[in-house]
Amino acid sequence: MPNQDRSRFLELLERAPFSAMLGLKIESAADGSATVRMPFDLRILNEGGPTAPIHGGAIAALADVAACAAVWSLAETTRTATISITVNYTGFAVNSGLIARARVKRHGRRIASVSVEVFDAAGALVADALITYKIS
Repeated sequence: MPNQDRSRFLELLERAPFSAMLGLKIESAADGSATVRMPFDLRILNEGGPTAPIHGGAIAALADVAACAAVWSLAETTRTATISITVNYTGFAVNSGLIARARVKRHGRRIASVSVEVFDAAGALVADALITYKIS
């Protein structure tokens, strides 16, 4: 897929309704790596008011979009689908934007394995994930 088409797909990924609702911004995606930001928003919190932790589902969605962007940064990718996602929550994210850094660890013709780390604004690790994609 030409780079122009790849860039267009990354724009579409960022503008997709769910990504847009979360405010996700793809900062970079190249050579099997991607960085995606999610701003702080009261709508992504657990119950408990503005000092409640960010919901784990929002964190998992951020990790998945970052992994998808990393896979799409590979020249040979033309289609993707998430096969599995395992998220390990290592800390709470409170009143903070988040950043996810994804890296394709290994890929073949049909499967890609992507590791993702999610950090809060202070740089503390909030979660790490292993995401497997079907690719073609």
